[in-house]
Amino acid sequence: MPAAFVSIPHFAAAVEVVRDPGLRDLPLVIGDSDRPKRVYDCSPFLTRRGIFPGLAIRKAKSICPEAVYLPPDHVLYGNRWRAVLDALEQVSPQVEDAGFGSSYVDLTGLAAHYAGRDSLAAAVLAAVRDACGLEASLGVAESKFTAFAAARTSRPGGFTVVPTGREAAFLAPLDVGLLPVAVETVERLRRLGLETIGEVAAISLPALQMQFGGEGQRLWRLASGCDEDGLRPRRRVETLEAALSFEAPVSGIDVLVAASKQLLSRLRLPLRGRAARELTLQADLVTDRGWEKRLVFREAVSESDRLAFVLRSALTASPPPAAVRGLSLRLAGLTGESGKQLALGRRGRLQNQLEEAVRQLKARYGHSPVYRCVDVESWSVVPEDRQVLVESDG
Repeated sequence: MPAAFVSIPHFAAAVEVVRDPGLRDLPLVIGDSDRPKRVYDCSPFLTRRGIFPGLAIRKAKSICPEAVYLPPDHVLYGNRWRAVLDALEQVSPQVEDAGFGSSYVDLTGLAAHYAGRDSLAAAVLAAVRDACGLEASLGVAESKFTAFAAARTSRPGGFTVVPTGREAAFLAPLDVGLLPVAVETVERLRRLGLETIGEVAAISLPALQMQFGGEGQRLWRLASGCDEDGLRPRRRVETLEAALSFEAPVSGIDVLVAASKQLLSRLRLPLRGRAARELTLQADLVTDRGWEKRLVFREAVSESDRLAFVLRSALTASPPPAAVRGLSLRLAGLTGESGKQLALGRRGRLQNQLEEAVRQLKARYGHSPVYRCVDVESWSVVPEDRQVLVESDG
């Protein structure tokens, strides 16, 4: 499966620089609002000074007191990254979200539409640039891990294409720290004197299995350029969105509620005949930070009055922390309206409640965390082979 890996290291810091170009040459630390406060992201060159995500802010200030310290803007980062994923899906219908700044793109069958893989790689980079104004590094190969390693060796705005059959030779001189395994495994490889991926590939499979057990086979295959991990495309979600801006910043709850109702009225026609399981309200604050309130309903809602009541309750309980310059409203988890069948017996009512709870969890997390057992080889003498767990849809 030919795949590309899109890499934008330190994505949050890069987005802040795009928003304020004056930060480009300054040491930047984005501090989390947790207690104790910790580093969320930082300028790439600060990692050489010992600053990294998760480090206590007070420790970062002792290392680099002259840095610019900013609070995180999760709303901005999420919106920019969704724009990137949407742009990549215009190139390929199969895109895996691997977290802010990281994504895999399935290139199967696309090379025929471009003048080779180089042209295809350039199209992927252009899509990212147009979506967020950032330069990504790109790696193209026959497997996910090799594409990941190729992207790590590419400069921003550039790409590396690994020819088919040359995966092991390409990976051989690279550091073992690139292997997608636990930190403890990498440290153990170094203690064994294995510093490059080629040195790992040169070890026999039985020897690696003796040292690392079941993970030894995976290590050996990865080091040899054989990655059987398939691409997991992100779930496509239809959304309805509306936004408005204020001539002057507002902060009163009544004004925000009235504006939210206006946004709901704009979505009434496209929502007609359907219901929403998820509502997200975002605000652009005068502090140049974003604010977001996300609500997942126990049951899909279609009535505008009920949606307005939920919005008023949410804004009253947790209002934006500063005056608002603009509002946007997004409805997701759209489904057709349906009536409710009232059960005569207790078992039917509980079954319906359970199915609705599963659907709610799936809308909240993007997948169902509830599984059910399915018989596959009931005749097998091995108990583990008789049944498998599959995701429950309700």
